[in-house]
Amino acid sequence: MFSLLGGLLIGAGQFVLLAGFGIVVLSTLLSLLFLGQRVEDRRGFLLVGVWWGMLLVHGLQQSSGLPIGYILELVLFGLVLASVQCVWNLARQDWVLRLLLALLLLHFGMALLSSMLGRSQTFAALWQLQYNLKWPLMLGLGTLLIWNGRVDDLMRKIIAWSWIFIVPILAVEIAAPEIHPYVFGENPDKSVNPVIGIGARYRGPFNHSGYLAIISALLAAGAMATFLVERGWRWGLLILLYAAIVLLSGQRQELLAMVFALFLLAAISWKQYLHLMVIFATLLGGLLIAGFIYFDYIPMRDTLAQWGMVDDLSRPSERAILSTNGIAVAHQFFPLGSGLGTYGGVGAQKFDLKLFWELGFGRYWWFLQGKFLVDTYWPNVIAESGFVGAFLLLVFFMVLWITLLRRAWCSVGTPVYRVSLLALAAVTLLLANTPSSPVLTDPRGAFIFWLIIGSAWRATMPMYSTNRLARSHGVSAGSANRSFGAAVGRAN
Repeated sequence: MFSLLGGLLIGAGQFVLLAGFGIVVLSTLLSLLFLGQRVEDRRGFLLVGVWWGMLLVHGLQQSSGLPIGYILELVLFGLVLASVQCVWNLARQDWVLRLLLALLLLHFGMALLSSMLGRSQTFAALWQLQYNLKWPLMLGLGTLLIWNGRVDDLMRKIIAWSWIFIVPILAVEIAAPEIHPYVFGENPDKSVNPVIGIGARYRGPFNHSGYLAIISALLAAGAMATFLVERGWRWGLLILLYAAIVLLSGQRQELLAMVFALFLLAAISWKQYLHLMVIFATLLGGLLIAGFIYFDYIPMRDTLAQWGMVDDLSRPSERAILSTNGIAVAHQFFPLGSGLGTYGGVGAQKFDLKLFWELGFGRYWWFLQGKFLVDTYWPNVIAESGFVGAFLLLVFFMVLWITLLRRAWCSVGTPVYRVSLLALAAVTLLLANTPSSPVLTDPRGAFIFWLIIGSAWRATMPMYSTNRLARSHGVSAGSANRSFGAAVGRAN
């Protein structure tokens, strides 16, 4: 009797807790939709709120058992009307943005057409569609963030002091690994750190080491951008600190992406020495290749073997299997693909695994345990939207990256120099990780990246930046750039 009564009380308590959480979520969403018709953030609330949300949501979700991770999605979809309106207005003044919107609409049009003519189930397709929309909405939300002196100073502080939150938690994980899971849950990756050869793949305040790696890589790139702007020695130390955290995460792709991003920022800042950098990099690369040949050594041989790139008896990796089958699905349902929610994404993972079974995934232990099904990005895009849809998205990302590179190249010595470098580093890190990770669609790991990219795009738009700065500071358009430069100077 008492057991039954206790069970009823516990169940009632959980129901009340979940109901209260649902009411808060719904009321917040309605408030955002109502108030977010004409929103522009000139004080950096979005930047700070998103950053702390990304840092705290992992631990809070694990310790509370509530889906707190969806708080970030709540902000994202709650401000969708304001962000869409802002992007629409900006596109009227920027032909490159109009081109990007056209490519994106064509991509989603192909995906929807493939869903209607393919084998999609309604709920799985809708779930995958909202998931695919997250990164464009994060990018659009970034355009609401006005990058002025205050926001620039806030970003500078985030780069300068985030290690105070990350490093102690990382130290506890290393020194007392039995305590760390009580707050952040069990580490899903039990393998040894392949970068340094000892220790685990540490994750700090996040639930996976991949989040720690890519976020620390962004902070390292931010420290590099600030070093190039200010030339302060402490920023050099921060570059080393955040790079060391990336090493501790054991994530090789994020590490290589960070090295490339740092080199890219240095090349832009010291472009007068670019020819020397190219010569040095070529000589160093040649010496490394010669050394590998002489000692008959293939870097990352096990990983390459699992992808079938070297002659080896190793079994293909999970990502290699997902990738090859994704291309096979695109061939099978050529030219449109199999439709949203059918392969390699969260829609299929949650609601429709039929295609996986038909492809013979039942023989893999990891599939039977529900693991690794969403550990890739491009196989999902290729399979569900076809080769044409995937090509449109690839062109979108190429245009985005090249435009940000050109704007960063031309921004040296201007007030938007730091944010231009930050945006270029952010998009480089995200795209460099797409071969093996869908993190660019996950607000818990990529929200601040897209926020910076969207804000930087707006700040560096031709024929618009001056007017935007004038409205931001309440001065004439002719003196806007001087005002912002003075604000940044005071912040530094």
